Amino acid sequence: MPLLQDQTHRNIAFWGMTMIALGLPLSIFLMSVGLIVLIVNWLLEGGIFTKLKQFFSDPLSIAVSSLFLFYCIAMVWSTDLAYGFKELKTKIPLLAIPLVLFTGKLPSKERVRQVLLLFVVACLVGILFGMARYFQLPEEELMNKRQLSVFISHIRFGLMLVLAFFILTYFLFARWAEWSTTEKLLSIASLIWILWFIIILEAFTAYLAFAIVSVVAFIFLIGGKIPTALKLYIALALLVAAGIATLYSVQVIETHYHEVPFNYRTQAVRTLNGNTYSHSKDILYRENGHRVWNFVCWPELEKEWPTRSEYRFDGFDKKEQEIKYTVIRYMTSKGLKKDSAGIAMLTDSDIKNIEAGYTNHLYTSKLGIARRIDQMLWAAEQYSWNENANNSSTIQRWVYFDVGLGIWKENPILGVGAGDVKQAYQKAYAVDSRGLEERFQGISHNQYLTVGIALGVIGFLIFCFSMFYPLFMYRKDFLFVVFTTLILVSFLTDNTFSRQSGVLLFAFFNALLVIRKEFSEV
Repeated sequence: MPLLQDQTHRNIAFWGMTMIALGLPLSIFLMSVGLIVLIVNWLLEGGIFTKLKQFFSDPLSIAVSSLFLFYCIAMVWSTDLAYGFKELKTKIPLLAIPLVLFTGKLPSKERVRQVLLLFVVACLVGILFGMARYFQLPEEELMNKRQLSVFISHIRFGLMLVLAFFILTYFLFARWAEWSTTEKLLSIASLIWILWFIIILEAFTAYLAFAIVSVVAFIFLIGGKIPTALKLYIALALLVAAGIATLYSVQVIETHYHEVPFNYRTQAVRTLNGNTYSHSKDILYRENGHRVWNFVCWPELEKEWPTRSEYRFDGFDKKEQEIKYTVIRYMTSKGLKKDSAGIAMLTDSDIKNIEAGYTNHLYTSKLGIARRIDQMLWAAEQYSWNENANNSSTIQRWVYFDVGLGIWKENPILGVGAGDVKQAYQKAYAVDSRGLEERFQGISHNQYLTVGIALGVIGFLIFCFSMFYPLFMYRKDFLFVVFTTLILVSFLTDNTFSRQSGVLLFAFFNALLVIRKEFSEV
């Protein structure tokens, strides 16, 4: 006989789901508690064997849990069992959440709607904490926008904000006739706030996801029952946004590749103090069109820098970069000669920027999208010239991807095993480090490739089945299509299934949006 009434179980399920929804952007602990609440409640419902039989006889259930099950099988040919079990522990929600939600007692359709909106509210609270830091911290301390995501990874928070944006957009359209003017205005204001914070967060995965999801959402809406005029307005908004983003990017790229004309034959060879300049015409690095290694006088820089800053010239800036190179690049960006006269022309603000790690005076504002684009272009050029990826996380990811492809090619069918991905990378670096220092020798940040390395072609096909079968089944559901598109984009730049928050984000919404279809449209 059940210990609790059905309605009590439904209420507990609601609170467990709520804790996960609130915890995703705000608290890993709350996420974990929510998952435990759902599992314990499911166990207390009884009928476990009946529910297991129900779950594993349903094609959709098998699809969504198949990846985790194959990871379990892949432990057989894995040699690093400790790491493998750690990976399995992280991925348990891939099985647990759909099992609990698909076969357990569910809350009402109104409460499922509330869970979705509470997730949006939690994201807004996360933004509130991020905004407090944004206005509190000085510009030089906001070069790394990770600080704006207080509770979780800024990349994952950016993805959650994109999801929250489209969830709220959906409800705004679906409930337009029912919501009051106040509710509509608050929703529109929240959408603007979310979009603005996505921009200042500078998580390029979120930018990419927002762009692709916007296009997919528009294509989806074209076939929907919304007025033609509204479709045209949405299309115009997308075109304007794409145009602005393109023009902005082109301007930054042109500034980066612009080169100020010069002639080595007529260049000065001595400073005002009579010391000799060094000119390295074979080193092509530029800042705002000026060659970085032209007009450099090390003795004068070493002598004059201590008169302007307490940071040692042979030390490091706040970004742990060798400050002498930050000085060289920053002065170059201003078109200054790297000598005592150039040091004297730097303002106190310039000195603070250099100490903070800024390498270009144009990119010292809190909104640093141009700075990020320039950094990626600089890193790409640097790698093409000397194959050194140690100073760029973006280029490191490309190296990890390249190394990972080689590992997969050596283990194409079944992969290296569920627990041997890290070990396989270590062996590859032992043969060829690709110029990476040991501290930078990481693994792929691409979920597709990581699955292929661990599970081979067979596992990769199962992975695709687990993603695309539910998408095919719910291809007419706007929120499910938006969510799946978002996750598929995130897989390009992140091992989403290697972190608890990433696994829970996918497993929870993948199952929640399915059970939502058990009711009428919410």
